[in-house]
Formats: sequence, structure tokens, C-alpha cells
Amino acid sequence: MQKKILSDQTLDELKITEKKQRSLFLLSILFFLIITGISAYLTIEDGVTLYTLIPVIILPFVIYSLVHFRKVKDEIKSRTSHILHQKRMEENR
Repeated sequence: MQKKILSDQTLDELKITEKKQRSLFLLSILFFLIITGISAYLTIEDGVTLYTLIPVIILPFVIYSLVHFRKVKDEIKSRTSHILHQKRMEENR
């Protein structure tokens, strides 16, 4: 399945994408926190091992999901503000 570019999506599609991205972002944060907790526990028990670096490896995925989520939110905000601006212009006529 090919992803649609945000600018090509309708406002309804963007809202669905926002819900999906919010869920993915929250799941990635939850996963990151769980892995960080496990890593901290293993570091305390066994000292510094390879498990200590796992949260550092996962962090870019969390940041990527945050950035994409914000892009979707910004696109929705831009569209809604543009629609509101058009309505105001029509009312002033």
C-alpha cells in the first residue's frame, strides 16, 4: 500500500491519519518506557551490558513518530485555519 502525501489527503483523511499517528506515538512512548525500565533494572542487577544501549537505539523511532504526528497536526491546523479564513472573507462581502 502506497502512502498518500499529507497535502493530497482530504481533511477527513487527515483526521483519520492523525488518530493513527497519535496511537502509534503513544504506543512507541509506552514501549520506550517499558524497555527503559527493563534496561535500568538489568543495568542495576548486572552492570552495564548491551541491554543498557537498547533505549538509545529505540529513541530515534520515538522521535520519528513524534515528528510525523506533529506534521499531521500542523497540516490539519493549516487547513482548518484556511477554511475559517475563507468563511470570514465570505461573511465580510
